[in-house]
Amino acid sequence: MSSKVNNKWSKEKSILRKLQMHFTFQQDTLRKIRYDAADASIVPSDIVRKIIGLPYVKVQRPRIGLSFNQAELAQLAKHYELDMADETAIKCKVLEEVNHHYQSKEQPR
Repeated sequence: MSSKVNNKWSKEKSILRKLQMHFTFQQDTLRKIRYDAADASIVPSDIVRKIIGLPYVKVQRPRIGLSFNQAELAQLAKHYELDMADETAIKCKVLEEVNHHYQSKEQPR
């Protein structure tokens, strides 16, 4: 048991040793990084890792996270005529509206 606990903490220590660096790129370079990332189905930081020759992992489930405060959640519930507590239904409606937005853009006018 003691060996399992020590092994767990040694893994945690190696993770803590990682150094996170933030880079500020010129706007046009940042835009190109984002486009290349979307095109390759990877996150922008992995495009940079790819460019500089470091390993990266392709995104398994690409998703976008949104945070809503209580006022925004109430606004969405009102917009979709739903109960504010029904977060699953609100999520479905947001997904449906965004999909519809992009599908309608693809259709010729």
